[in-house]
Amino acid sequence: MAIDSFTKQPSEVQDYDMDFGEYLALMADTPATHVVDPPPVGITLINSSIVGQNIKVWLSGGTSGQRYKITGRMTTAGGRTKEHEILILVKDT
Repeated sequence: MAIDSFTKQPSEVQDYDMDFGEYLALMADTPATHVVDPPPVGITLINSSIVGQNIKVWLSGGTSGQRYKITGRMTTAGGRTKEHEILILVKDT
């Protein structure tokens, strides 16, 4: 699976979706719980939640010129675990 990439400015607070829809449809399963692993420093995870078939993450901060990988892990009602990653490029324009 390709990693989704997004760009934000350091002062922005933005939300991003990790889409599990295709995987869940193939498995005929539904989301149950999730965990999000942000980098230990640099960008701040404000909140995360399951919205439909996505994990929605709210992020703030970051250093201009840096890339941050955010990993979301969803556990389904059927007991499956699936990961999805996004890359956030912080760029002060």
